Amino acid sequence: MIEFPRGIEVVTGAIIENEKGEILIAQQPKWHSKWTLVGGHVKVGESILEAGVREAEEETGLTLKGITVIKWGECINSPDFDRPAHFVYFNIYCKVISGELKLEQKELSAGQWVLPEKAFELDLADTMADSITSFLEYKKHV
Repeated sequence: MIEFPRGIEVVTGAIIENEKGEILIAQQPKWHSKWTLVGGHVKVGESILEAGVREAEEETGLTLKGITVIKWGECINSPDFDRPAHFVYFNIYCKVISGELKLEQKELSAGQWVLPEKAFELDLADTMADSITSFLEYKKHV
C-alpha cells in the first residue's frame, strides 16, 4: 500500500472565465508542467467556493466572482503529480471581475486563455479533461 504522508488533502481548482468566454489554463511544475487549473488547498473554516476564489486570486492577481462548484472527485497517486498524494478535489467556476493576469511564478510557470473546447488539444494533467467537460455541460444549462 502506498503511504501518503499528508493524508487525504482537500483541494480546489478554479475554472476562470473571462469576458470572451475563454478559460485560464496554467502549467505547474509540480504537475510536471502539464496544463491544469489554478488552485490549492482548502483551509480549515473556509467554504469550497471561498477557498477556490482565494487560491485563484492569489495565483493570478485577478479579482474573481465565485459562481458554483461544478465538479468534484478524487485523484489518488496521479503519475502527473510530483509526489504521492490522495486528493479530494472540488473544481469551481468563477468569472473575472477585474485586474490583469499576473501569474504567481512560484506556483505557475505559464498560463494562457483558451476557448474551453480548445483546451482538450493541450497536454492536460490527470482529471482536467473531465473538469472541463463538466464546465461545458454546466454552461449548456445556464
